[in-house]
Amino acid sequence: MKINFYFIFLILTFKFKYAETPTYINTWVVWNVGQGAWVTHIEPGECRHYDVGGEFGSFRTIKKTLIFHCGYKVNRLNLSHWDYDHFLNIPSLAKSVPRLCWEYIPTFFRNKKSAEKVLNLNIPNCSIKDNLKDSFLKLWVPSTAKDTNGSSTIFFEENVLMTGDSPIQQEKIWVREIEDLAFTRILILGHHGSRTSTGRDLLSHLPNLKFVVASARYAKYKHPHQDTLSRLSKFKIPVLKTEDWGNIWFE
Repeated sequence: MKINFYFIFLILTFKFKYAETPTYINTWVVWNVGQGAWVTHIEPGECRHYDVGGEFGSFRTIKKTLIFHCGYKVNRLNLSHWDYDHFLNIPSLAKSVPRLCWEYIPTFFRNKKSAEKVLNLNIPNCSIKDNLKDSFLKLWVPSTAKDTNGSSTIFFEENVLMTGDSPIQQEKIWVREIEDLAFTRILILGHHGSRTSTGRDLLSHLPNLKFVVASARYAKYKHPHQDTLSRLSKFKIPVLKTEDWGNIWFE
């Protein structure tokens, strides 16, 4: 009888210990959502999402892992700009996590029907005590933009730089305006590695850059572009691709 009791006790202990979301975790993940953008910073009590895009059907491939780490935490949502491949999965995320709020929402180009569907979800703003002023997150918002790419907000947190689809001409402006940018260690390639982003001027301002991550599909869309790869090679910067490695995790 005692043997059965201890056996059941061990099963229950193992089940509940490893079924819970870890409370000690502080890590990042670039989700493998195809040609798109979705980066999540996972902390003990919250998950901060930068863009929630990707290709159709990509959410179901990461849903289980996402819910395990973020399901019942506060989920802060930050969107760089209103291009579909950067926000396609927001409705799926809203259905999957009960505590989702806007930390930053861009104001440019809301007139797209697809953007209206996201706005109609009525996701609340994050509470005042959880806002940007109390975090290590820095952002740069362009004062003018000719298109959605040029309207991309730049996010910089814990030495991780995320540039949306910001083009080279905009890079030349914000590299001189974002404080402590030289401490960047990880760069999420702008515009999925398009040749119109990640210019020489930007790379020359990132002396401590260790590697870059491309959330793209070269096989179908030819991203990252060979011109971009050539620039990175000249600066001796390694490239990790979600197409090759799946979800890319780092601390």
